[in-house]
Amino acid sequence: MGNRRQLRLGAFMRPVSIHTAAWRYPGAWPDANFNFTHLKQFAQTLERGKFDAFFMADHLALLNMPMPALKRSATVTSFDPMTLLPALAMVTEHLGLIATASTTYNEPYHVARKFASLNHLSGGRAAWHVVTSGNPDEALNFGLDEHVEHAERYRRARDFIDVVLNRMGKLPGVSTREKVART
Repeated sequence: MGNRRQLRLGAFMRPVSIHTAAWRYPGAWPDANFNFTHLKQFAQTLERGKFDAFFMADHLALLNMPMPALKRSATVTSFDPMTLLPALAMVTEHLGLIATASTTYNEPYHVARKFASLNHLSGGRAAWHVVTSGNPDEALNFGLDEHVEHAERYRRARDFIDVVLNRMGKLPGVSTREKVART
């Protein structure tokens, strides 16, 4: 049976709950997005449950939601993924650690270095979720008056990915697979 298919399970953990009012559920932890003890317990539970990965999306600006909704939301605060995931690597053994990194508001060398470091610390469990940043408010946080145009973001992303994979492929102990889904 050489053509065995296997289901892969990943948990989208940022925010801990997508539902804005989940923090109000009896027994929920309202501060779970910004409480390492809770996030560690979630990651260890996922690992015991045989999940393959813990995925943490990142946002470089507040979500474009109306202010009254943001005030009620637990999605506003969270750790930086590249701070949290190395810490989770120390308390898990097999769980994959996936983080978002924008190709629009980062530089290739920095992304390569961060993910190579995470990959090394985790024993090869790091993965990069490539995004071009769809939230126009992110531009303001990087000193730009307007969001980079869609076609330019995707052109930059193609070049960016090539540079990151090239850099990471030259580091000892890092293997890269040039299997990138382009949507």
